[in-house]
Amino acid sequence: MSHEIHSTYGIIMNIFPEGEESVIAECLTADLGRIFLHIQGAKKIQNKHRLVVFPFSFVLIDCVQGKQYYRCTGIAEWKSNYKDLINVSKTRKMFIRQGFSMIQRLVPSGIPIPDVFAAFESYVSQMLNSDFSDEQARILMLVAQLRILGILGYWNSDWTDNVLNKAGKTFEYVTNNQRSVEKLIERILLETQMHNRIDV
Repeated sequence: MSHEIHSTYGIIMNIFPEGEESVIAECLTADLGRIFLHIQGAKKIQNKHRLVVFPFSFVLIDCVQGKQYYRCTGIAEWKSNYKDLINVSKTRKMFIRQGFSMIQRLVPSGIPIPDVFAAFESYVSQMLNSDFSDEQARILMLVAQLRILGILGYWNSDWTDNVLNKAGKTFEYVTNNQRSVEKLIERILLETQMHNRIDV
């Protein structure tokens, strides 16, 4: 077990209670991959961390690896998005979670893939943009899923994060070919599930 302090950018995706005052936060991070972070005393009113510990918050994390979880030694806001979250629809939040659930499924915890983090961070940032309709958000989810699958090598892609721009040609292509794109994603995920079953 290492006592080295790690500093990394992260996005909090899920929060689970841990006792009366603390929480376990599931975070996607730039340098540590997907981790579970123990934040002691986060539910105390006087705790300075309380105001930045919420789902979809962008945080800068200082932590030490423990036996089960990373232990938080410091956490601060990296990007302010609380006001955006107040106004975002439940549908949009569902799309964000769907993008993350694919990462949960395909990337084991503790495996850092900086390009996946960068793509997901860009995706979440745009999902919280009020200029997007919920229908455009659904298209963006498909584009982001393909982008991440490409990074992970599940299909041949020379895409960059620029494809997440709704004014771009990729966004327009996916808009006009939604069903075929959905089928491609479904097929890739089905194949990964079959491979996982073989490996067990």
